[in-house]
Amino acid sequence: MRKARIIILIVPVVLLVVALAGGSSLMLRLFFVSVLVPLAGYLWTVFGIRGVGVRTEEPPEHCQVGEQFQQEISVYNNSRIPKLWLKLEANTDMPGSDGATFVNLPRRSYYQWDTSVFCQRRGRYDVGSVVATAADPFGLFSRQRKLGKPHSVLVYPPTFDLPLFKLSSANDLGQGSGYQSLSQISPNASSVREFVTGDSLRHIHWQSTAHTGRLMVKVFDADRSYGGTKTLWVVLDMERTHHAGQDIETTEEYGVAIGASLIRKYVESGMRVGMLAQGDQSCLFPPERGEEHLWRILEALALVKATGRVSIAELLSDKMGHFRDNPAVIIITPSATGQLLDVIRHLRGRVESIVVVLLDAASFGGDTTAMDISHNLTMTGVKVYTVRKGDELARVLDDRYSPMRARD
Repeated sequence: MRKARIIILIVPVVLLVVALAGGSSLMLRLFFVSVLVPLAGYLWTVFGIRGVGVRTEEPPEHCQVGEQFQQEISVYNNSRIPKLWLKLEANTDMPGSDGATFVNLPRRSYYQWDTSVFCQRRGRYDVGSVVATAADPFGLFSRQRKLGKPHSVLVYPPTFDLPLFKLSSANDLGQGSGYQSLSQISPNASSVREFVTGDSLRHIHWQSTAHTGRLMVKVFDADRSYGGTKTLWVVLDMERTHHAGQDIETTEEYGVAIGASLIRKYVESGMRVGMLAQGDQSCLFPPERGEEHLWRILEALALVKATGRVSIAELLSDKMGHFRDNPAVIIITPSATGQLLDVIRHLRGRVESIVVVLLDAASFGGDTTAMDISHNLTMTGVKVYTVRKGDELARVLDDRYSPMRARD
């Protein structure tokens, strides 16, 4: 476009010089044509956009990833001059909106159409305004104008049904936690794990000890008469260091979707649920019940970004005082570090149970793998779910596939 404008400035000058130098009437006529054509093109764009207005239907205030909504847009030509080859496109930062459309508007007329917006990614976006572009037939000039008032739409993260995800009982952490009496323990062992300081010697599994050469202890099912915890904390790792992936296939988006799904699951079951995350902003929601509380958390999860500087280990250490009333804790993280293992060992004595959802950063193109930390966490009695890129969440977050199930 810039080269074309330079040419239309140079050509008339050259033609005029040639016409005056040679006295050619043909060159003089070409000079007038070279001036009139750009002038006509410029005036086309000026009047082609003038007098155009728009009215848009107000969109919903919020929706969820995977949903779509329709929006009616009406463009008016309020002038006496027809508008030809007018390009109209939605002025939005939301991915998934419709492309451009070209219309001809007779004098004192309007054009109406419905746009379909598919919510592909969580966040807050502006929709509703339109960019109208008028261009001349020669392709020399164009003029744009933003029409209409933008409206804000909040897109919540997706949530999935996770019917077979289960919290571990206090006994999965071993008797070292000290919160369960023997009367609350079922006589049936469900799995075995490596002995850690604080475990009862009465629960040593001698057959596994002889087989592995290391002290192994039994993990018992909670007695069905035991009511279990009524409070849950979901802790989401939003430190930027360990996250990996591109576009929507990232550990960040997987972690937020898993956190939102688990929070919805347990709020709807009647539990008191809290949420803790430290990304580009601090998110701390004390445990509460109810749908209003759920939507407040989902709003925060729609906006949080994995740009934090506080590691998951530091976050757990700093906020450990909030874990009151013997809660269950779910930690969602791509951080496969020894610091996480150390802080979880310290946390064991303060909570009812711990579940770790490990996001395998290596499968998303990152440098670290969750394999070693997953094994070490399991050996301390923590239930671990490992999620990789492309996994079906309902399948991998299934208690039947959790590690270290007992064979006897």
